Amino acid sequence: MPLQHLPRWIQFAMFILACNAGMVNVLGLLMVLHQSISHMTGNISLLAIHLWQHDFSQVFFLVSVLISFVLGAFYSGYILGNAQFSLSQRYGIPLVLVAIFIVLCWLFTPYFPRYALLWATVAMGMQNAMVSHYQGAIIRTTHLSGILTDLGLALGYFLRGLQVEKRRVILHLAILLGFLFGGLIATISFHYFNYHAFLIPALCSAVLSLIYWLHYWKQNSA
Repeated sequence: MPLQHLPRWIQFAMFILACNAGMVNVLGLLMVLHQSISHMTGNISLLAIHLWQHDFSQVFFLVSVLISFVLGAFYSGYILGNAQFSLSQRYGIPLVLVAIFIVLCWLFTPYFPRYALLWATVAMGMQNAMVSHYQGAIIRTTHLSGILTDLGLALGYFLRGLQVEKRRVILHLAILLGFLFGGLIATISFHYFNYHAFLIPALCSAVLSLIYWLHYWKQNSA
């Protein structure tokens, strides 16, 4: 299904969400555990490795990470009831929960760094499940495998002389660049603020939630 239109605010929203995920994932990687928390493919591979090595402490932790991500997606599905993007959905609720979960990660990191990251993993699962589709385009803001696949397909189609949906390419590039930009912000901020850098994506999620609620109330009071 082709994208009929792609408003700039959609591009901006996806860029910011991907930026948020890029920050959280890099902060997880820069922590002592070097744990990826915005996407789970690598964690499944690590789980297989540690199962073979009989490292059951690490197996338990990785299973906890996977369950946390699924729980985040579950919360999002329960709250929204639909992964198709629509402004009638109450995205302000999961966005503020994402902010709260990241703050909880920040609070517990000095004392339980290993399991503090589970809160951030729940946040990423919730964010990733908030919006899965927009006018037929599959959207994932916390990992890039699908985005890179679609960009590669578009390049292949273009070189064959086939029609390429420019709006879809723009959307995917916005997510890719947002994730990269977020990673750069996290790398720099971690150098200066250490784990306190988690407050940046928490603030970002809270601001997005506030912007959404202001728009939601304005639309419903008109």
